[in-house]
Amino acid sequence: MKSDVSAVGGSQIGWVSASWPFAKLVVSKQQLTLSCLGRYVFEPQQIAALEPHGSIPFFARGVRIVHSRADYPAKMIFWCLGSPEKLISRIRDIGFLPKGSVAAMPPREGLPFRWAALITAILVWNALFLLDHQGPLNTRGEFGWPTLLALFLLCATTWALPHSQYLQSLVLKPKRSFEEIKALVGLLRLVSTILLIMLAAISFT
Repeated sequence: MKSDVSAVGGSQIGWVSASWPFAKLVVSKQQLTLSCLGRYVFEPQQIAALEPHGSIPFFARGVRIVHSRADYPAKMIFWCLGSPEKLISRIRDIGFLPKGSVAAMPPREGLPFRWAALITAILVWNALFLLDHQGPLNTRGEFGWPTLLALFLLCATTWALPHSQYLQSLVLKPKRSFEEIKALVGLLRLVSTILLIMLAAISFT
């Protein structure tokens, strides 16, 4: 008998969705791990249920993880290519049995971001693009320094945020966790890094 279950697919973690094959689900008797732009680890006591989710075979069917971890996004779904019912049955067969309670699920009160931080980021981003003459291209058809600066600030922030408690305190509301936005920050870091490298190469060649 296998001691664990492993599957590759897609995921939805909070606001962030990823298609196949960018997510991986690994389950043992003691632990369930969902990996996509970060690792999300659960013990049986932290999961109230594993539920089939979605109605479109091969495209939008998966397993919803109903959990009680306050530091993780409430919505966590693993999209699988096969039958979610069969995947749940395989997980049950190796001995991983949800032991949590729906009553233990923490209340979610709006977005984890501070409104001041969110509004400031939007204003700075838009102001820099407006400085760059009709959007990201200036009058000579080249990327100007405001566009590069906007991408650099976003890139630097997303790289620093996981490691800086001070920066997290500026961005997040009290009693909210970075784990709630880890997937979103990871996606922004990936996209901004790629764009910054590409635009810098175009601008300086």
